Amino acid sequence: SILLTQYADWLSTLVYHISGRGFTHCSISLEEAPDTYYSFNYRGFAVETVEKHRRRGVKSCRCLQLWIPDEAYQAIRRRIREIRRNRAAYRYTRLGVFCCILQIPFRWRNHYFCSQFIAELLRESGAVPLKQAPCLYLPNRVAEELQVQPACRRVLCSVLEPPAQAF
Repeated sequence: SILLTQYADWLSTLVYHISGRGFTHCSISLEEAPDTYYSFNYRGFAVETVEKHRRRGVKSCRCLQLWIPDEAYQAIRRRIREIRRNRAAYRYTRLGVFCCILQIPFRWRNHYFCSQFIAELLRESGAVPLKQAPCLYLPNRVAEELQVQPACRRVLCSVLEPPAQAF
């Protein structure tokens, strides 16, 4: 699953206005831990949860559920595990975001912004063919392109709403 959210920090606000409004962050989940998402933020490689997004006040989101071949899924899983094990070697790149906004292809080894990370995972694993280099994808572009792919099985708009309480 790919989770797209809208944050309100200064960089997210800039991305929001420049990229046609909509989403400012994206992350990926594996089926064995559907409430755990992986991404990059200003602190580097991030492990996120739906609850963390709720606590931060994120209200706007979209979740794209993809069906991908098992070998692509395993490649994504291996890459996430590799990055998680070596997380100190990976950094967030604001420069990459600015180059992306200007549509200048820029790749800096072991440096990612959220949507570049997701696009690279999907492309390098063979899960989804993408039209551009991963470094040219902001979250809205990821959403636009994935929603029309045959791999997109379901689009959910309420994953951050608290679960209903039983009486």
